[in-house]
Amino acid sequence: MRCRHTDGAYIQGNELMRLLKASLLLFPLAWINAAMALDPNEQAYADAPPTRFLVYSVTWQPTFCKMKPTTAGCEQPPQRFLTHGVWPYSESIGKYTNRHPQFCTRSPACAEGEACAMSEDAMDKVLDNADLRALVPSDPAGMFAHEWKKHGTCSGQTMQQYFENFVTLRKVVTFEDEAAFKQMIGNATMFSEIRKTFPANTAFRCYKDVTGDQYLHEVFYLIDSQGEPYLNERNLQIGVQCAEQHTWIPRGRA
Repeated sequence: MRCRHTDGAYIQGNELMRLLKASLLLFPLAWINAAMALDPNEQAYADAPPTRFLVYSVTWQPTFCKMKPTTAGCEQPPQRFLTHGVWPYSESIGKYTNRHPQFCTRSPACAEGEACAMSEDAMDKVLDNADLRALVPSDPAGMFAHEWKKHGTCSGQTMQQYFENFVTLRKVVTFEDEAAFKQMIGNATMFSEIRKTFPANTAFRCYKDVTGDQYLHEVFYLIDSQGEPYLNERNLQIGVQCAEQHTWIPRGRA
């Protein structure tokens, strides 16, 4: 078989197959590189930097559903924070204010030298945890698989222990002034006022739509392994920084 090339020459069948195989091999590599791209303020490697504290991450689900409205459960998103994950983290250094290990290769739940995926059996056991399911989105299997491989493998725990921490550490999700926060739901409030309703050991991520409107997206609670506030890190910034402007906290299903 011969195929015409753009310069008018012909490529023999074997050569064509070689080129096709090469292009197919390059495609997943390009996808992986894009998926692994880091923010300018981020440092993240397998097994490094070393863990100094944990981030208990919660998502204001009505904002998430504005961002990804076709996600399961977003027809009527609950008006509350849902647990996103528990992430081992390291302290900021200079411009690097988002430093964490990821896809670690020394997990006791994995074979040495790999960041292992969750097995079907392990996933079933996690999904059977009713207390855990009450804290997370309605269809969490994909999130669980990602959270385990990226962050759980760096926790030094088994899969069961890692996901149990979603439940046992949920107690850290508190407010300085919950009543004031509830009054802000459905309204746009200056971000500095929203910040005052949360304790000192928190950091934030916002979402901006195409019009420039800002929404509260996630709150990050910095804690030690026992769930006590970690106050030695003051510069953490994961994702889009919340600007000092009116910030919406959209309503959901109460």
